Amino acid sequence: MSDFRGRVLKALSWTAGGKVISQVISMGFGIALARMLTPDDFGLIAMMMVFTGFAGLLMDVGLGSALVQKKDVEEIHYNTVFWTNLGLGAGLCALVFTLSPSIAQFYGRPELTEVGHVLSFQFVLGALALVPRQRLVKDLSFQVTAVADLLGMVVGGVAAIFLVMEGYGYWGLAWQPVILRFVATCYIWGVARWMPAISFSSAALKELFGFSFYVFATRLLRFATMKADKLLAGKYIGGEAAGLLDKAQSMMLFPLQNVSNTVGSVMFPALSLIQSDKKRVRKVYMRSTQAIALLTFPMMAGIFAVAENFVLGVLGEQWSEMIPLLQILCLAGVARSIVTVTGSIYLALGRAKLQFNVNLLTRPIALAGVVCGLPWGVEGIVIGMTTVTWINSMITLSIAGRLIDLSLFELMASFSRTALAAIFMAGGIILLEQLLHGTGPLVSFLVQVLAGMVIYGFLAFALKIKALTDILGILANQFSKP
Repeated sequence: MSDFRGRVLKALSWTAGGKVISQVISMGFGIALARMLTPDDFGLIAMMMVFTGFAGLLMDVGLGSALVQKKDVEEIHYNTVFWTNLGLGAGLCALVFTLSPSIAQFYGRPELTEVGHVLSFQFVLGALALVPRQRLVKDLSFQVTAVADLLGMVVGGVAAIFLVMEGYGYWGLAWQPVILRFVATCYIWGVARWMPAISFSSAALKELFGFSFYVFATRLLRFATMKADKLLAGKYIGGEAAGLLDKAQSMMLFPLQNVSNTVGSVMFPALSLIQSDKKRVRKVYMRSTQAIALLTFPMMAGIFAVAENFVLGVLGEQWSEMIPLLQILCLAGVARSIVTVTGSIYLALGRAKLQFNVNLLTRPIALAGVVCGLPWGVEGIVIGMTTVTWINSMITLSIAGRLIDLSLFELMASFSRTALAAIFMAGGIILLEQLLHGTGPLVSFLVQVLAGMVIYGFLAFALKIKALTDILGILANQFSKP
């Protein structure tokens, strides 16, 4: 148990550290680019990424997750997945390259043809990195992947800003993810020291595909509904609306990527190691979600409270229409933050088919929310998205909880003190804004952030939130080690 705990904590520390640094750098680059470009520039890339992201799902078809979940994986499995994915990546690269003119015609934006040509290179790069990356993930060796992603983030961001400063506009945004993948792939190959053999087994592929099919199908369902908002906004409202929506979502997702997704990426391989002990899985899951809520609830409440000063002071006046969108999406972010790691339960327990069946229920509901909100413009879309996010989260948490004998009421009750502290903190910094009148949005934003941290820290200690005690205990044990 102590060895397992140590490996998980080490993986979490590397993943969290790398993720936080990468996301902070990414947000810095994003803010710099947002001040230099227009919402329409971001919308242009977001519209094409609906299709390139969809194709990216076809590249993996869940085989990477199958490698991590399978206990007795052999070298033939790795080789088979590598050559399968490389073939899929090359095929999808050619497909997106060929279909780019048709996608541009669909949106009525001819610029998207060459943008699609550039973004298509991601598929080959992603295919090359998949197996070496998953070998590291399976061993909980997240330090290599963390450094790879960090390097890719820095080089890609610098290149994007350079291109924009040289007058290439949205091309900086188009080349940024391609350069990121190229740098990360080169680093992983250089450190992983794994070379594929010229071998392929249809039996090994069939063995993995029994699990991976449902992982892939679930991702496909989720992606289709999660990207429907930008697809419909770009088609029927315009590139500016798609850009506003995309930037609002990226700002809201920033805390979730740093906390929920970080924990979730480690929980899947970690829970896979103890999948035969339901009580341990339940305990690890409960403590993980409570720790996530301790950090994400105040982040969502804080973003809601400082949205106006953040947008006007940091991003600029050209993004002012994003303010209400960001505030509404923060309400969805609360639910998304605690539901993110639920997928680790399904996958670690080998219940990928159940996860797929749950998504067959929830994804049409998600799509309905977007479609119903479309007549009221981009604000209607985010209201519809937020409403169905809460509905679907309750469904998902309830069904996943049954697998580990955890009721929805028990889980939600465990967040009560954390939610109370976050609400009072948000109220406090909203009242503080009245005293900061005339200081300017940027100064007000910085003061509110600092005040919010102090208020929430005080409330967390005063309310004796258990997750805070757990985190402080873990940190004390780690730093006390010689």
